[in-house]
Amino acid sequence: MDARKTKRFDAKKKWPLILTAAAVVLIITGVTVLAYQYLFIREINFYGNRHLSGDELRKLTGCSTSSRLFSVSATEIYSRLRKSPWIKQAIVRKDLTGRMDVYITEAVAVSVLMTGENPYLVDRDGVILEEMKKTQVYFLPLIRIDNESAREAFHEAVELAGALQDGKVAAQSGNIEITGTRPEDITLRFDDIVARMGAGEFAKKIEKLYFVKEEISKRNMKVEYVDLRFADKIVVKPLSHGGDADTQADAAGKTRKARPKKSGNKGAGGRAKGNVG
Repeated sequence: MDARKTKRFDAKKKWPLILTAAAVVLIITGVTVLAYQYLFIREINFYGNRHLSGDELRKLTGCSTSSRLFSVSATEIYSRLRKSPWIKQAIVRKDLTGRMDVYITEAVAVSVLMTGENPYLVDRDGVILEEMKKTQVYFLPLIRIDNESAREAFHEAVELAGALQDGKVAAQSGNIEITGTRPEDITLRFDDIVARMGAGEFAKKIEKLYFVKEEISKRNMKVEYVDLRFADKIVVKPLSHGGDADTQADAAGKTRKARPKKSGNKGAGGRAKGNVG
C-alpha cells in the first residue's frame, strides 16, 4: 500500500511540472508567431565596407526596412553576402528593436590581371574580384600571366604582388609589371629595371632589389636585367653597346673585383665577368 501511495504522490508532483513546461512552450510559440508577423526590420547598418556601397550590400542581403525581422535567418543572410567575391567574412546581428547590424571584412585587391585585353582586379588569394573598365588607371602591379594555363606561375605572381603591397613598394613611373610562364621564371618590371624574381621569399628579394637599385643609380648604370633568384648573390647584367658584360654583386655588398677581359676565348663570346658590390 505504501508503494502505491508513493507512486500516486509522485504522479501528482509531475503534473504541475508538465503543465508549466507546456505553458512555457505555448508562450514562446505565441511570442515567436507574433514577432514573425509584427516585427519588421527598421534599420540596416553596414560596417567595414570600403568598396561595396550600402545599396549593393542591401541587394546582396535581400533585406529591406519592409522585411520581417525573422523571415530570414542570420545564417542565410551570411550565405547571400558570401556570394560576392569582395566579401571575405561577415557577422550579422539582429535585435527586437528592428535593428540589423552587418560587420563586413572585404577582400583587398593587390594586382590587376590582364587576360587578353580585359583587366580584372585580383585579391591576395588569387580570386578575381571584378572586371575593370579599360579607361581606369592601374596603380596596382599588372600581372600578364594566363591564370588558367599557368596557374602555378599566376599564384606566385599574386604572392609577389601581395609582398609588394605589404612593403608599400611603388614605382616612380607608376608602372609595375609581373610576367612569367613558370614559377622560376617570374619577372618583375619595376621602373626601368627588369628583375628576375623566381618563386618564394619575395620580402627578402624586394630588399635586395632596393639595394641593387640604389647601387645602379649611384653608378649611373644601364642594366639589361637583375637576377635575384640566388640566395647568396645578386647577378646584374649591364646593358652594353659593344660586347656583353655580366656583373655579379653579392647581397652583402662586397668591394669590386674585376677580371681582365678575355678577347680570345671563343667559348666566352668575348665577355668579361667581375664582382661588384
